[in-house]
Amino acid sequence: MSHDEPGLDADRETAELRRLMESTGVTSYLEDDDAEVELEPSETLVARLKATEASDDAVRSPGGSGRRLVPTLLAGTAAAAIAGILIAVQPWNTPVARASTPPILDFEFAEARRIADAPGVDPTETLEHLARAAERTQSASSASAVQHVVIEGWSIDANFDPDPNSTISPTMTENWLYPDGRFRSRSYEGEPLKADGRGIPLSGRLDRTTEFIDEEIEPVGSHDAQFFIDMPKSVDGVRDDLLSDIECLERQRGQERTFCLTDQIRNLGIRYVIPPRVMATIWRMLAEEEGIRSLGAVKDRTGRDAVALSFIWEGAPEYRLVLLADPDSGQLVGSERILIKPSPSSPVKPPAIQEFTAIVTSKYQ
Repeated sequence: MSHDEPGLDADRETAELRRLMESTGVTSYLEDDDAEVELEPSETLVARLKATEASDDAVRSPGGSGRRLVPTLLAGTAAAAIAGILIAVQPWNTPVARASTPPILDFEFAEARRIADAPGVDPTETLEHLARAAERTQSASSASAVQHVVIEGWSIDANFDPDPNSTISPTMTENWLYPDGRFRSRSYEGEPLKADGRGIPLSGRLDRTTEFIDEEIEPVGSHDAQFFIDMPKSVDGVRDDLLSDIECLERQRGQERTFCLTDQIRNLGIRYVIPPRVMATIWRMLAEEEGIRSLGAVKDRTGRDAVALSFIWEGAPEYRLVLLADPDSGQLVGSERILIKPSPSSPVKPPAIQEFTAIVTSKYQ
């Protein structure tokens, strides 16, 4: 890894070095009880790191910047080993995850086993990339169309099974927001996750064996169907509308405001189709907020390429919120809420997934 590589800031270089060290078997964290750890000779270490980097460079795409948008190591095997997940294998089935909570994903700059203390990197470049990608996306928003969003999610409050041998099955929810503000939601039992914590299908289609769970209908006027369609074009205007909608009292830059905004984005994204022009402004808005960090590339729970933006609110430091976005379309594709410190309100020990949501479909009908 060259220190003269253009565009690679100190945060990213440090994160890349940590990732490289861990991928070659060198711990990048020394705890107090590691004081007596025996390190290999420096000549051997340098030779091994150089060999790994040369091998890594060989698989990077020609003409690339040297930074990967997609991790070169598949996260599934590492995540399963680290989390201690029991894998049920049958010759005619794909192995499924068996645990009390879903496996934590491995991110480019935050391994699953280090999700509690991984600092991430400066998000400015990632957020601008997402904003430009969203601006390039063609949209056909319509005030007279129905907004259709399909999500699959899991929550420790609704789906938790203390049995470590239980199968992790998310809930598939299909939402419709009508122009008159009426809202309809239907929930179904999803397919069990694979051993790596993925396996959510992108089709959003139901088959005859899908188990129906529940249906809710909210009356006309329950929601403002034009909320995003009528949103201002400026960063300040979008921020004000989001804060006003959630009735967030804190308008000054800081942790409280960042919490309000990130929470709003993940909650609204599962009910509304967010127009690309608004999504672009949202990413640029987050670039001005305090506490956002990039965790880099990841394969989300559907297997899509995604990038992750992270926030740890000082008001609830036991949780790490992660927003997931498609690097090609700039659209929000999901979120993860991860327990990173012990909490009296959680029945599990950290690190553990508290909840996740994968946005499978978001379009106008």
